Order: sequence, then C-alpha cells, then structure tokens
Amino acid sequence: MGKIIKPVIVAPLVVVLLACVPLVLRLPFPLHIMIMIFLYTVVGTSWNILSGYAGQISLGQSVFMGIGAYTSTILLVQFGVSPWIGLLAGILTTVAFGCLIGIPCFRLQGRYFAIATMAVVQIAYIVVSRWEFAGGARGMSLPMKEWGLAVFAFREKAPYYYISLIMALIAIGALLFIDRTHIGYYLKTIREDEDAARALGLNVPKYKMIAMIISTALAGMAGTFFAQYLLFIDPDSVFMLSVPIMLTTVMGGTGHMFGPLVGAAVLLPLQEIARVYWSGSGRAIDQLAYGILIVLMVVLQPQGILGMVENLRSRSRARAHRAEKMAA
Repeated sequence: MGKIIKPVIVAPLVVVLLACVPLVLRLPFPLHIMIMIFLYTVVGTSWNILSGYAGQISLGQSVFMGIGAYTSTILLVQFGVSPWIGLLAGILTTVAFGCLIGIPCFRLQGRYFAIATMAVVQIAYIVVSRWEFAGGARGMSLPMKEWGLAVFAFREKAPYYYISLIMALIAIGALLFIDRTHIGYYLKTIREDEDAARALGLNVPKYKMIAMIISTALAGMAGTFFAQYLLFIDPDSVFMLSVPIMLTTVMGGTGHMFGPLVGAAVLLPLQEIARVYWSGSGRAIDQLAYGILIVLMVVLQPQGILGMVENLRSRSRARAHRAEKMAA
C-alpha cells in the first residue's frame, strides 16, 4: 500500500512546487534554464518511447521536431493562422510524416534503422535549406505584432514556463500510460528480441507504429513550442538537435520513465552555465567541458544516472540480505 500511496502523494506535491517556481525565480536566466529542461524532457521522452522502449534507435528525432516547428511557423507567417491551430497542424503533419517513413524504415533493424533515420534528417535539412517559401537557409522570423496567450507570444518568461511545464507533464503522462499498459510490455519485448516477439504472435509492425505515432506527436508539439519561444527558426536550429536529444536521455537513463527529465535537469544547466561563462573566450571551452562530461558518463556509467541509482539500490539490498543471512 505504501508503494502505491507514496507516488500519488509525491507527484502532485512536485507539480505544485514546480508551479510555484516563477513566483520565486523571477530572473529570466533561471526561468530560461527551466523552460529548456521541460522542452528537452518532452523531446527526450519522444525519443525514449521510440528508442528506449521500442528499441528502434533513432538518430533523426530532430526531423520530427523540425516539421512541427516549420508547419506552425509557415502557417503563421505565410497565412496568418493562429499558432495554437498551427500546434495541432504541426502534430498531425509530424505524425503523418512519421508514419510515412516508418513503413519502409521499420523493415530495417539495428544500425541500419539508425542510418536510415540519419539520412532522413539530411534530406529534410537539404530540402528546407533550399525551400524559399520556408525561408531557405536564412530561416524565418515570427512576427511580434501582438503579445498574449491568443497569439502564443509573451514578453515575460513565466507564461512560457507554464506552457512548457504542461507539455512536459503531457509527455510523462503519455509514457506512464505506455509503461502501465500492455503496450509497454509489448514494446519492451520487441526491444529485447524482435524475432522472439514475432514468434510469440505479437504484431510487431503495429506496435512499432504506435510508438512512432506517440513519439512524433510529442516531438511535433515540442517543435511548435520551440519556434514560438525563440521567435526564429532555421535548418541549423532544429534539424541539428538529434544528438543533444539522444544524449539527454542517455545521460538520465534510456528506457527509464524519468530518464529524459533527469538527464535534462543535469545537462541543460551545465550547458547553459558553460555557454554563459566560457563561450566568450573563443576557444570553445564550454563545448569541450560539455563533451568531456558526456564521454565520462557514457564510458563510466552507460546505463545513465537512473541506472546507476538502480545498481546502488540493488547492491544495498544484496548487502542487507547477506547481513540478514549471517545474523541468522
């Protein structure tokens, strides 16, 4: 009973505390870091569903984020469509694109699937860079004629904070639904041994596509928010984020429900602080320090922070069990 009641009590308490953060942290920089943590939680969770749970290692998650960003931005800049409608359109367009490339790519396994998704990113990058209607290589700036909730544009950081928090809760809720239903069990079975899953009678293409749909929907949602938050997008700003998205989840713990959140909470502050204090030196010290941290974590603890915590707990229980046997 305690194991059931405790999360039910703790989770709402954490949400309430997070909702109070803008009342305490009024400076733009801390709120910006929190917003980026929530944003990377969303896109990291989208990658975690497809790669951590379904075992389909994707190197092209940023293309789904980019499609959501470009869809809503094009609708706003070229046709004057509300960003909120653009958000829904971005999600639907991203899901449709995900299903379209999923049909051929899911025939591939392992490194071949990863290479195929990386190729999709390169194709999308080249197409958008040469598509003048979408701003081409110079990108697109979002108009700032009005401010407020109706136009999804704010002068202060706090509204962006709350919207990103809601999106992060939606992403975690989607993963919680997957993890607590048969979908999660089936995806993990496919991840461990796809041939065995087929032998057991699982409809492997169906559940891969379910993972793709949920994953791309979250990434498309994050892409629209990313565009509205920065008020500018170009091919480099969205299509080159696949590796940071993947590293965030790997740092936290691939296949863990809160892996993306933990990874983002650790990496994003370090990245932003290094950028602020060291990037001005012109010697890329911030990127060097960030890269060294990633390499050390991957080499020393490839299971991520949550994997390390689980290992420590398992060792602690084993020691306690041995102590009980010796006492008996």
